[in-house]
Amino acid sequence: MSLKIIDPHVHFFNLVEGQYSWLQGANPPAWPNLEKIKQPVSAQQLVKSTDFELVGLVHIEAGFDNTSPINELNWLSSHLKSLSFKAISYTQIDSSADQFINSLEALAHSNLCGIRDITEGTDAKRLLDANSFKNLTTLSDTQLHFEAQFDIENSEITKQIAYYAKQLPQLQIIINHAGLPSNLNDWRQGVELLAQHDNIAIKFSGFELLQLTSEQQAACFNFLFNHFGQQRIMFASNFPVCQINTSYNNLWHCHKALCSNDKTWHDLSYANAKHYYQV
Repeated sequence: MSLKIIDPHVHFFNLVEGQYSWLQGANPPAWPNLEKIKQPVSAQQLVKSTDFELVGLVHIEAGFDNTSPINELNWLSSHLKSLSFKAISYTQIDSSADQFINSLEALAHSNLCGIRDITEGTDAKRLLDANSFKNLTTLSDTQLHFEAQFDIENSEITKQIAYYAKQLPQLQIIINHAGLPSNLNDWRQGVELLAQHDNIAIKFSGFELLQLTSEQQAACFNFLFNHFGQQRIMFASNFPVCQINTSYNNLWHCHKALCSNDKTWHDLSYANAKHYYQV
């Protein structure tokens, strides 16, 4: 059995040089264990914190400097120099086409592999904007992923994402945090629609922010597995936010417990992330 893992959803904070107004500003998130989440952690410390062999990761933009996101990528190059990594950066998905292209040019970096613009709740309507389709076309043309973070149970938005996937078959869409399940009946309908498109994959993570029991989480996993299959699901941590509920090491053991055999574990904890992110 392989103990190697690649974690495709990690955040590192540099609270001295970065801005992180969402975390350090006047209205930080009302999360338990916030001080533990804000504690600076090096890649080496993360590697040592688990008895799995963390051999690579994907860093997801964390608001280091949203006015100049290249600064986060440049910092990561030094912070993660001892570990294989790729990075997802930020630019606004519904910005004008020219602005979007300019922002991608400003993000030129050897570790960049995609863009995330969080579109949860009412922000999801930005995915309906005509500019979003133009900009997703640009991502497809430049072979960059779109990391989609939205509520799958929002049927209007889910249908729009499915439409984009059909119109842009070369665009790789990766859904963050299992599509944020809450209303499970509506979520299941959305999963069924999205799973029909081979260029959509999904990460199983983020449940520390969701109001689901462990039994409901396991049911979500089984439903995703039955629809997306073994090759389009990735286990991820959402570190350091996962520490709301549990340790990094324990989270990965919980992921492993969901797998019925070693091959499933290997694919979801390592091989699929290696395939999608080339890390």
